[in-house]
Amino acid sequence: MDRYKFNPDTLSYLRIQPTGKQKFFRFLLFMSFSLLVSAGILILRDRHFASPRSESLAVEQEQILYEMELMNRDMEHYEHTLGNMAYYDDHIYRVYFEQEPWSVTLREAGVGGSRKYAYLMNHAYSDLLIKTNQNIDLIERKLVVQSTSFDEVIEMAATKEGRLAARPAIQPISMKDLVRFGSSFGMRFHPILKVVRPHEGIDLTAPRGTPIYATADGTVLEAGYRAGGFGKKILLDHGFGYSTLYGHCDEVLVKPGQAVKRGEVIGRVGSTGLSKSPHLHYEVHVKGHPVDPVNYYANDMSAEEYERMINLLSQADPSFDIN
Repeated sequence: MDRYKFNPDTLSYLRIQPTGKQKFFRFLLFMSFSLLVSAGILILRDRHFASPRSESLAVEQEQILYEMELMNRDMEHYEHTLGNMAYYDDHIYRVYFEQEPWSVTLREAGVGGSRKYAYLMNHAYSDLLIKTNQNIDLIERKLVVQSTSFDEVIEMAATKEGRLAARPAIQPISMKDLVRFGSSFGMRFHPILKVVRPHEGIDLTAPRGTPIYATADGTVLEAGYRAGGFGKKILLDHGFGYSTLYGHCDEVLVKPGQAVKRGEVIGRVGSTGLSKSPHLHYEVHVKGHPVDPVNYYANDMSAEEYERMINLLSQADPSFDIN
C-alpha cells in the first residue's frame, strides 16, 4: 500500500518511497507472520484432525499394547506352571530320594532392583515396559533354578541302585530273636543322670550272641571297643549321607575299612559298656542327623511281623537302657 506526505510549500501530496532497508524488514515481518500462521495451522490439524498415517500409527500402537498385556498374562501363567513344577520337585521327587527341598530363598531369589529398569522410566508406557521386563527376568531366573534342580534329580535317579543299596532297609536283628524293645527313639528320662535327654536310637533286646546284620551296603568306619558308653560298637558308612551304629556288641566280626553287604552278619548282641542286660543299641543317621530307625528297618517285614513290632513298641520300657 502506497504512503503519501503533504508538502505545504507546493500544497500537494508526495508519495513516500521506502528505502531498501525498510523493504527488507517488511519482508521479514511478512515471512515471520506467515510462518507463525502456518505452524498454528499445523498444530491445530495434528491435535484435532488426525491424518490417515497418524490414525494408522495409533491403531498399531494400541495393538502392540494389547499384545504386551496378553504376553504378560501368559508369563504369569508360565510362572504359575513353574511354581507347580517346583512343588512337585520338592514334595515328590526329592522326598522319594530323601533329599531336602530347596529353600524358598533360593527358589524366589530376586533378579535385580528397580535401578535395573531405570532406563525405561522416561519412556511412554514405562509401567508396562518395566512390568514386562520384570516378568521375563523372573521366568528366566526360575527356569535356571528349576533346570539346575532337575539336573540333581536326574543324577539321583541315575544312581538309584546304589542309593537304594545304601539305604538302611532291613532289621539289624531278626524278629524271631527279638524279645522286646527297650528305649525307643526320642526324648527320655535318663535313669542315672535324672534328666531328660535325647535317645538317638532304639534298644532291641535279644539273647547274648544273637547275630547282628548290616542293614545296608557300606564300609566299616569303626569296629571294637570305644569310650562313651556303647562298649564294643560298629559304625558303618553307607554313602549318600547314610550311616548306622550298632552298640553294646558282645563280639565284633568286622574290621575298619572292610566292605559289607546288606544282611551280612557283622557282630553279636552283648551287654558291653553301660548296659543292664544283653541288647543292641541301633542308630540310623541321615546327613549327620539321627532319625528314627523304625522307619528304616521295617521294609522286609510281613504283615504279622509288623504287627508284632508295633505291639512290642507299645510295651517298650523307656528306662531299660542307659544309652
